[in-house]
Amino acid sequence: MFSTVYFAVVSTLSSSDVAQTLASKMLSGQWQDAVHAAARRADPELASAKPAYDDIQLYGDIQLVLGRHEEAEETFRKAQKAIRGSRDAIRVTSCRNTGWQAMFQHNFNVALSCFKRVLDDQDASLEQRLDSLVGITLVLHQLGCIESVCARLAELAALVGEARDERWTQLMLVLRRDLLTQYHLHCSERLADHVYWRSVVLDFLPRELGDIDAPAPACPDLPVLGERLAYLDNLRALAGGKTNVVEGIDQYVRWSAQLGLAEYRRTLCLEVALASIAAQAPAIGESMLKQCDSTMVQADQHARWYVDYIYCLAKVRQLQGRIQEFSQLYGRYAFASIRHVRADSALMPLTAAPVARASQPRSDDVSARLPGKYRRAYRYMMENLDQRDLSVREIASHIGVTERAIQAVFKNHLGLSPSQLIRRQRMERIHANLADDDAHVTSVLDVANRWGVQHRSTLINSYRKLYNEAPSETLAR
Repeated sequence: MFSTVYFAVVSTLSSSDVAQTLASKMLSGQWQDAVHAAARRADPELASAKPAYDDIQLYGDIQLVLGRHEEAEETFRKAQKAIRGSRDAIRVTSCRNTGWQAMFQHNFNVALSCFKRVLDDQDASLEQRLDSLVGITLVLHQLGCIESVCARLAELAALVGEARDERWTQLMLVLRRDLLTQYHLHCSERLADHVYWRSVVLDFLPRELGDIDAPAPACPDLPVLGERLAYLDNLRALAGGKTNVVEGIDQYVRWSAQLGLAEYRRTLCLEVALASIAAQAPAIGESMLKQCDSTMVQADQHARWYVDYIYCLAKVRQLQGRIQEFSQLYGRYAFASIRHVRADSALMPLTAAPVARASQPRSDDVSARLPGKYRRAYRYMMENLDQRDLSVREIASHIGVTERAIQAVFKNHLGLSPSQLIRRQRMERIHANLADDDAHVTSVLDVANRWGVQHRSTLINSYRKLYNEAPSETLAR
């Protein structure tokens, strides 16, 4: 996915205390140099002083940019341990880190849930909300939810206006241009049989994304995005039949390879292959497809990018006149498309609705933030959430640990105690029931009782703290 460059920029802009030289390396795409510089600040064995939270956090982000997922996960744990005296900060950081990890691992439902939690959290900073809003926008694009993407871009445009750092506005404008270019590429008539994307773009007019013929936005303070813009201009030119831009495209693809950005490089190759098909230049498309690791292609046939890969391979064979191979490959593409459409349909309620319904609670993201053993405790909690006498002692006993142990783990990984999590999860389900037009709710207290909340004062105080309104106000809307 092309999210890599945006995540690197978002991470840097969100960091409150990052060394100027390190920030410069991040924003210019010198990420191998940046990871070494960050290690010197974040690694206790290399740093001259005890590493600060910001240094450790940025180190984890750079590892994630470079595809070092396991290392990043361990670094994020260390970063959360470095947060002192604030459960709120731990909770928000935990959600944010898990969201980006889930996105790069293509676990989009968890990513959306995590980003949504940060966006809705009153204790999240403006930068953290901007960070998560960019994440949501990128995930929605991966799922082909163009109308939702435009809605989130509008939110992002409004929110960057509150930021003092002008670079947030530059990022938003480049992201909008990127998504507009992707849209017009998929609208090419020669890609009309790419049904997975064609069904998404067919009836949509992206007025909110702007005019593709307008000048590209300027981003003088974000050189890595400037390089992305130049590549997008070349991509559009190639799709229009101008094959003389291939040298510039090849240079950008080589840059990604030199950095070891395997997934970003693959995304570039697939984008260029699509543009070459639009230009009826199969030799360029075949060259790009050969750069996709054949072993990864065989191993990742269930991955979302495989749909584009097998489509491009089929179309290249068609343009080469190898019709029998085209027919076989296109059949595989059609099968892969149907499989992913079915998978996407399960995520549609989460992507479209402001809150998940009670039948689809946002729970996976919480489980993803806990160590393996304590996920069993969380599952037990969720299975018994409607029991009014559910206690921390009972949950701890279920997995054979002490109350103190489960308290410590939940606070360190979630920023919430087990009892706070029980209360929050109950309020989320009550809110979902009250907001559901099909639920035919007649009594707020009946809904609360259904989820183990017996006292009106407990309900009103806990609900108002989370949603800034009384339960009756939600029901009345």
